[in-house]
Amino acid sequence: MEQMLELFFKHGLRPMSLMAEAAELEQTLNRSEISALMFLEYRGELTMSELAAELGAPLSTVTSLTKRLVRKGLAERNQSDKDQRIILVRLSDEGRKLAGQAKAMMENMFARVQAALSPEELQQFLTLAVKVGKALQHKEDKDSAPSDRTVRKIRIDD
Repeated sequence: MEQMLELFFKHGLRPMSLMAEAAELEQTLNRSEISALMFLEYRGELTMSELAAELGAPLSTVTSLTKRLVRKGLAERNQSDKDQRIILVRLSDEGRKLAGQAKAMMENMFARVQAALSPEELQQFLTLAVKVGKALQHKEDKDSAPSDRTVRKIRIDD
């Protein structure tokens, strides 16, 4: 189960968009907000830049998104103790509760998939899901390089 969750988050896939059960959760949050909650639950505290990279969205969009999450009481934004220019985002207790609900929905979906497949089929499914995810993330134009989703860390002397 954990392997499937890691597969989706490691490769930037959004499994909540596949689930009818998510409709109830989407009455409170939009899919981008749910994805942000899930990444924060999965990765822990992130800088705004790291969260933007995980979501594949511009920093300005993620700034707006996190402000909405803060207003809803689902996340907290704080300045880094080491560098005040860095804003760290983490889930509040209520945010962890909603992320837990979303994770339970995903685990339910993955359990149904796991029950329907043999161990060999499950391994094939995971391998194919990674390939499909990677193919969908890359632009069709072969001349353009895939976007670099890594966050550069710059050392700042105190």
